Amino acid sequence: MNAANSKILIIGSGPSSIGNENESDAASFQIITQLIKHHVTPFVIDDNAFSVTLSLLDKSQVFINKITIHNVIQAIKKARPDSILPTLGGKRAVKITQFLLARGVLTKYHVKIVGISDEALKLVSNPLRFGEVVHDCNEPTITSTIVSSFQDAELIADKIGYPVMIKSLSPRYRIRRRICKDPEKLRVNLKKYLNDSEINKCIIEPDITGYQEFSMIGVRDDQGTRMIINSIEDIDAFGIHPGDSLTITPIQTLTDPQYQRLRNATLKIMDTLDINGFCGVQFAFNRSGNYYFITKVVPYYTRAVALSCKASEYPLLEVYTDFLMGQNFSTLKLSNEYDPKTKCLEPSLDHVLVKIPLWQFKDIKTSDQHLGSLMQSVGSSIGVGRTIEEALLKALRSSQFSPKDVLPNRRNMSDDELIDQLIHPQASRILVLIEALRRHYPVHDLAELTKIQPFYFYKLKRLLAVEKNILNKPGNIDTIKRAHESGFGDGMLAETWNQSLAQIRDADQKGETRPTYKQIEPSAGEFIQHTRTYYSSYEHENESAQLSDRSALVIGRGGNQLGPNTSADYYTAETLIQMHKLGFKTIIINNNPNAVSLIPRISDKQYIEPVQLGNITDIIHLEKPQLIVVPGNRHFLLRQLTRRFPDQAIILPPDQKTGVTIPKRASVGLDFFVSTHQQQLITPMKLISRFHSELKYVNEIKPFQINDDKLLHTLKHQAIHVINQSNWKGLVQVLFKTGPNGYSLVGIRPLRTTETVFLNQISNVNWIRALIQLYTHQLTPAQFVSIFKRLKVLPAKMTDTFPFKQLSVVKPHLKPKFNNNHAVGARLTLL
Repeated sequence: MNAANSKILIIGSGPSSIGNENESDAASFQIITQLIKHHVTPFVIDDNAFSVTLSLLDKSQVFINKITIHNVIQAIKKARPDSILPTLGGKRAVKITQFLLARGVLTKYHVKIVGISDEALKLVSNPLRFGEVVHDCNEPTITSTIVSSFQDAELIADKIGYPVMIKSLSPRYRIRRRICKDPEKLRVNLKKYLNDSEINKCIIEPDITGYQEFSMIGVRDDQGTRMIINSIEDIDAFGIHPGDSLTITPIQTLTDPQYQRLRNATLKIMDTLDINGFCGVQFAFNRSGNYYFITKVVPYYTRAVALSCKASEYPLLEVYTDFLMGQNFSTLKLSNEYDPKTKCLEPSLDHVLVKIPLWQFKDIKTSDQHLGSLMQSVGSSIGVGRTIEEALLKALRSSQFSPKDVLPNRRNMSDDELIDQLIHPQASRILVLIEALRRHYPVHDLAELTKIQPFYFYKLKRLLAVEKNILNKPGNIDTIKRAHESGFGDGMLAETWNQSLAQIRDADQKGETRPTYKQIEPSAGEFIQHTRTYYSSYEHENESAQLSDRSALVIGRGGNQLGPNTSADYYTAETLIQMHKLGFKTIIINNNPNAVSLIPRISDKQYIEPVQLGNITDIIHLEKPQLIVVPGNRHFLLRQLTRRFPDQAIILPPDQKTGVTIPKRASVGLDFFVSTHQQQLITPMKLISRFHSELKYVNEIKPFQINDDKLLHTLKHQAIHVINQSNWKGLVQVLFKTGPNGYSLVGIRPLRTTETVFLNQISNVNWIRALIQLYTHQLTPAQFVSIFKRLKVLPAKMTDTFPFKQLSVVKPHLKPKFNNNHAVGARLTLL
């Protein structure tokens, strides 16, 4: 790709969904930032309402459209890009690019594919080509056969032996692999899976359930220089989707010869595919036979790549962008944060990262909680520590199963239930594993039942030994020290000993057991690096110092969950960006590996820590921030932080407690921006509910015009009257209900996070910046007026998207049981 004045079209990943959080948006943001520095003009097609990338670019560079073949072609016709980048939008973006190439569209418009080689492009969603590539590398893979009838499937099953595994080829929607133990099960499932296939075909292959699953993430340039960036181990065995498995990096349970075999296989695969960028290779490893199969090759951006960047802090996307510009390892130059030799040395980790999935089955009770080959977790949280125990417990604390227990328990579960869940895993199975050890189940038996390596049960037993020490020796200084070294937080100790957090912190001071902070960087201390990411531990050397006398600490949202979390991450990222533009050095604490708000370029410093009061307080004491910003209403944190740091805490959107009850029903909202002495209408907003105008069932909103000037004047007058009575500031929504007698005012509320983000996307005003200016006393009356002089609201709508199909949940039609707190993302549509 020629650098000067060239144009590139990036295909986005669409609204957040299960398996597609914010990782693609985070990658797009970083790459676009780098491309702009190279004087490349980026264009993006996406309809993710909560995409920070869409806000980064000028509106003329954004195509807000559903990601389809037709819409990508229209974007190409309009933008006339020199190149197209499909690797950030997941498998759908790659498949669309395959179609455009095959049909000659890219040739017709002189568009070059970048970021993925021709050989790698052919591999995606092509099991025959995958088998050929692995065979050419002289590496083992599972024998897969495509069938289109039961007769064909039965012949193959008889040949390879039951049980067999089947899956649809080119499925219409995500569907799990199915294990068939006999011909009858094969017949029943094959019919369903053939119908689900767009081409009426299925894949049948031997069952490898119980094998261990490993991944290698590599990078290679166009000159053939390649290396491994990171290795990942799924603690759960093959048969549970990697997104639903406890995950650890780097790999822990392979011998060096075994590790080198997987490493070499990955390098060979990248050479065969002529990879020019990143590539992930997944393995199924049989320990008893000491052999493996390659199960998947993924030459595009995934959660595994995002996790690898977070674990190693290797500047993979910076390197990848330079590859897009025609450079290679010998010519590219890293930014000043890194030692120049870092670019082509395989990262070494002096820490451990553990990822724990987060499920929302408590909110969607009709879904099947059993874990299998179809991903069901909506997010994840991570813990980083010097030991496996410390990282595991930090991740567990971040998942917030139960803040009142030292280690959460399943005491009420019967032995039969416990054994059933050991064999047939369900959500939050880590708690079941811990409970089995509490009941003294032998490690050998547990490893046999779960197919989890004994190594991890011994690590859990060490945590239980620390827990026992905590319970038996409350307040003891040595107990506190040992607890902290194993990842137990001050809050856990306070709850267990029925003490205040202040008492625990006093004991910490006496015992000199305060946390120190370690830098995450890719050379394990071999080179002097200036990366921006830290985690806490309890060692003598502290690698973090106060960033600035004028800093702002922003509290992240943690692992993604249903409801407003993806919009809250947008809100958090924009808060960091705008605080920096207003002259603050910015610091973020978060533990979501896929969060846009945690990428290095958005803030000046990052802490990967549990988003809990004790950890936040420790960072506050070190950094001494001028402001502490909490995007979103998290009531416990808000109460504690505003009580402890009343002059520093800012809540966005403000937690406005006036005693006003939010109404149950409304169909119209008037959105206002309110300062101390001024209030101005932004736009009327239709609130479209699925059930009798109830607010909790509103799943679509859009601005509209009230053409009757007299009516509009009356509604504005009523709205301003109730605003003045409430003394609310910031973004405020006054609610009305429509009926036979017209409009009736029914209430007032702060503008929700999701609607604030929607306004940001469809207007030429950054409302989060305006809020920050208001609450840091930097918004002048003249600036307030100028906002509305330039305000223009585009006709658009935002529609919630739900995970019901992915979770195989049937939606009730007559009386919905699912509200907007069950949304997984939102689609943006221009009208």
